[in-house]
Amino acid sequence: MVKYIESKQNEKVKEVIKLSKPSYQKEKGLFIIEGLHLLEMASESGLLHSVFTLKKIDNLSEDIPQYIVTPEIMDKISLYESSPGVLALARMKEEVEIKQNELIYLDDVQDPGNVGTILRTALAFGFKDVVLSPKCASIYNPKVIQASQGAIFKLNIVTMTTNELLSLKEKGYKILATSLGESIDLKDVKKPIKYVLVFGNEAHGVNREILSKSDQNIRIDISDIDSLNVSVAAGIVLYTFKK
Repeated sequence: MVKYIESKQNEKVKEVIKLSKPSYQKEKGLFIIEGLHLLEMASESGLLHSVFTLKKIDNLSEDIPQYIVTPEIMDKISLYESSPGVLALARMKEEVEIKQNELIYLDDVQDPGNVGTILRTALAFGFKDVVLSPKCASIYNPKVIQASQGAIFKLNIVTMTTNELLSLKEKGYKILATSLGESIDLKDVKKPIKYVLVFGNEAHGVNREILSKSDQNIRIDISDIDSLNVSVAAGIVLYTFKK
């Protein structure tokens, strides 16, 4: 279905603009993505809702509404300074019960770029379930979406509190938390059958309760500097556990 929109006052245009607000996203169950790559991934996942574009996109299901807009309207609804010329709305994913033996937990990681990069890295190394604490950056933040390169469409991403995380020990999971304090060198860690890798907040690291109740605290051996960016550290740990 193809329709043309030429007025900035069109209700569909107003709806997209309102979806830049997290509260409205949650109310409608929709979020904004931009660019053909993300549109294709949303379509493959069955979450594509509608498309706003400068010219008709072929090979899309006829059930997906396509709104052909003017460059001025595209600039108005785009979240970026330079619009890629294609914007779409996607449906939010439902959280599904975790089933994998290898989990990732992000403990209050607040920088959207870091969250998105870790999601992208998790997918690249075969991790399917990622758990976020309630204070993590939202996976529907535009910077998270962009940095994840669409990984949010292929991962099962759920939210858990610290207590819910620690309760996974009752299901046989070992909690392995990254730490700059007393810890085991990454190269000396023996990988359990079921485990959760915990990565902490940019400023404060993993919270004390998790560190005190984890099965092992692990560190990356570095020199001449006191810490690594959390997304870099996650990449090293995930690669090490998957190689």
